[in-house]
Amino acid sequence: MLCALKVAGEQGRPKADLYFLGSVDEEHAFQGIRHFLKAGFSAQGAVVGEPTELDLVIAHKGMVRWRMVVTGKAAHSSKPREGINAITKMARIINRIEEQMQPRLSQTSHPLVGPPTLSIGKIEGGIQINIVPDRCVIELDRRLIPGEDADSVLASFEELLAEMRVQDPELQVAMEEPFLLDYPLETEEKEEVVNLAKAAITKILGQARVKGVPYGTDGSKTARAGIPTIVLGPGSIDQAHTAAEFVEIEQVVKATEIYARMMLAF
Repeated sequence: MLCALKVAGEQGRPKADLYFLGSVDEEHAFQGIRHFLKAGFSAQGAVVGEPTELDLVIAHKGMVRWRMVVTGKAAHSSKPREGINAITKMARIINRIEEQMQPRLSQTSHPLVGPPTLSIGKIEGGIQINIVPDRCVIELDRRLIPGEDADSVLASFEELLAEMRVQDPELQVAMEEPFLLDYPLETEEKEEVVNLAKAAITKILGQARVKGVPYGTDGSKTARAGIPTIVLGPGSIDQAHTAAEFVEIEQVVKATEIYARMMLAF
């Protein structure tokens, strides 16, 4: 992107103001882009430079992450019936989620990003082996597709827990407020930034492939702020977070040409 700014400046005066935003914390809580938007940043289009192999991404998933906490009753392990085992209670909840919630995900799908997904990624419980555990916590990662509402998703889990409480009066389980919430991205193909990207990619690569991706980006925040947003960049997401990350130099060069064409045409 920096090279493209240089090229755009050398080839002629751009018709629009161009901004490069180096936003931190994209991997966790998106504090960088949230800061820019809170400070009043606005634009008529945005390009997020994630590795898309130079494909044009106009849709991606969002996410909601939260904790479920089961509270039991501690007791000596030699007399387990005097306690309430929070881990075994949580195990039943996990089984119910797998049996009841997971199958529902395949019943809906988005043409570009596919179906929503759910992963239970973390579990903690117990103090030591000779004590019946009085607390167990799981963390859930639910990926949202465009059109889904996080509140409705969370409400469906509350309904499941309410059913289980009726079936088991000893069950004490609570859902904490989400510790991370990010919305899906879906940009209409009629937007100027999409059409300019198509034209630039076609000029450099011969054709432009429009698609969606399952991961999230800063783009969902700019889109919700009213800025039409696409995701487009060199490299493959398959190399991200690996022991040997890399981006092919040829793709970097082509990305520079594509970005520069967009900058001069906007």
